[in-house]
Amino acid sequence: MKDQDQSYNDHLTISCINWCGQWGDKTANMEKMKEKTLEASNMGAAVVVFPELALSGYECSEEIRFKQKTCSMHFDLAETIPGPSTEEIAKVAQELGVYVIFGMPEIDAQNREFVYNSVAVIGPEGLVGRYRKLHLPDVPQFTEKLCFVAGNELPVFDTSFGRVGIQICMDFAMVPELTRLQSLKGAQIVISPSAIPLSISRYSSIPQLAARRGVDNQVYTAVANHTGKERTVEFAGYSTIAGPSPSRPLNIYANAEESEEIVTATLNMKSLRYIQNKRNMKRKINWKFIADEYNTFKSL
Repeated sequence: MKDQDQSYNDHLTISCINWCGQWGDKTANMEKMKEKTLEASNMGAAVVVFPELALSGYECSEEIRFKQKTCSMHFDLAETIPGPSTEEIAKVAQELGVYVIFGMPEIDAQNREFVYNSVAVIGPEGLVGRYRKLHLPDVPQFTEKLCFVAGNELPVFDTSFGRVGIQICMDFAMVPELTRLQSLKGAQIVISPSAIPLSISRYSSIPQLAARRGVDNQVYTAVANHTGKERTVEFAGYSTIAGPSPSRPLNIYANAEESEEIVTATLNMKSLRYIQNKRNMKRKINWKFIADEYNTFKSL
């Protein structure tokens, strides 16, 4: 990893795609991702974020729920990382000089019975890394646990604009400890490709969630979400870019609504470094207290 004192650009423009793709049509989604990446780049974006499973579509095929069979759609469209789709996006990223972050089903190169709900991080230099979703929501409302294998790592990635953490949907929305851990690992931005349904967003506002995670951990946050109806699920949209500033701890810099669109904001990375140094959590956290509480919790 790069040294935390290494200088990065003082400003970063990031775009989150409020996305409505074609379920089960990887070719159509790939072409649309290329178009949206070019459009966002023309708007000045250096980072373009697509939602969870944007390449394939989010919902499982019907046999997983009604016929108790594996999801043929995600298994048929799954690829290794690196693989054909990441290489195709890498060409676009290199040509435009941008980072592209997108969700896709990933098949395990060593065990092809394992499919992960993954996100690829690609920059002008090529594949930066991948993240596998840690927390898969339960049936009956969701079918991810019947289709995917959970990941077991929480990495951060070094890029030309700073250190970034990736979390997928439930990881970010329901497990706040993950954002804290990534911020302690030096993340300056935590990005969450998501598939949040409209029914859930009525109870948990996406812009407020993103802003809260940012102020709690002194990081910028970016959520890219599906919108519209896929097969049976209607998604919430409301892709959001949020985080702190020196004068106002909780900020929503930009957010979409329910229509398909590109939401863009320019973030002051120099200001964030100032905030992180001023409110240095590593120095101020009472680690002994946390360890004692954790050990007490494990014994219950």
